[in-house]
Amino acid sequence: MAWKRLTRSKKPEVALLFDGFDEQSYLLANPDVAEAVKDGSFESGAQHYLTHGAEEKRPLRPGQMANRDTTKALHLVDRSGLGLEIGPSHNPITSKADGYRVEIVDHLNREELIDKYAGHGVDLSRIEDVDYVWNGEPLDELTKKQNHYDWIVASHVFEHLPDPISFLIQAERILADSGVISLIIPDKRYCFDYFQPVTTTGSLVDAWMRGATRPSSGQIFDHFSSAAHRSGGLAWTPSDVGGADSLAHGFDEAVEAYQKSVASQEYVDIHCWRFTPASFRLIISDLQRLGLVGLTIKAFFDTELSEFYATLAKDNVVQQPDRLALLRQQLYESSNLGNQATPA
Repeated sequence: MAWKRLTRSKKPEVALLFDGFDEQSYLLANPDVAEAVKDGSFESGAQHYLTHGAEEKRPLRPGQMANRDTTKALHLVDRSGLGLEIGPSHNPITSKADGYRVEIVDHLNREELIDKYAGHGVDLSRIEDVDYVWNGEPLDELTKKQNHYDWIVASHVFEHLPDPISFLIQAERILADSGVISLIIPDKRYCFDYFQPVTTTGSLVDAWMRGATRPSSGQIFDHFSSAAHRSGGLAWTPSDVGGADSLAHGFDEAVEAYQKSVASQEYVDIHCWRFTPASFRLIISDLQRLGLVGLTIKAFFDTELSEFYATLAKDNVVQQPDRLALLRQQLYESSNLGNQATPA
């Protein structure tokens, strides 16, 4: 980790701070800290971060959520087993440095990831050596493995994939028979997907049948025309009553992105799909009952901060949940944006 000296600080404990820390961004991401600085409880956001914020895993900038509870992500994971973490970039859940037997899949190698995130207010030392640079090929071809891994972890990956069904099929191939895949997925009610509808099973099936390898022009337009902020951030928590309060892009930007996608094959990274807890549970059940995947949900944790947790495993027994109840819950969740309460 690179460090810089805060020469204006009067407090010895605030003498050092890592490069990329931005005072204003930290205060915007933590309004309670900004109030504490204003009333004199802390000299600065930097002082708060070094004395409390780092331990509390506070976000460093708007849109960067505090670190999740890894006990939920790793609930059914054999921590002594061999794993694969997909797309950890600068925030791995199962770090090699922490002793996990893990191989890393990402879209760039470590040096390229460091270059990408330099100056973004993140801890670059947490970027791990990348074992496999993924360019969209099937995971079993990329890793040259089948029935191999005890676990797979993928945080904020599933919603980006042009073809999530193929991803689940590939994950099933490379998992050992007793293996699990742990997914952390943003709840569309508490992030920039706020104004977009939830994804349906049929839309995922359509993407799988056409072999989608990149977001469609329509998906790109929907993203840029509807992506939203709350208080300048791309994600927020259920306690932030009221939901999104502004759009992230102007309409002209959406038109430009759409036209560019029609004219070129350049890959645009967006959320192709959007989920609430009930909609995700319904989709996984549907896909298993359709015979498209052999994975079923073995553990599920409802939304915390702006994300929920699902652990899937191989299972030949087809689960048949109450679809009407899930559809009603999905409708309730989608119509009560910003409210996490369960209907009576």
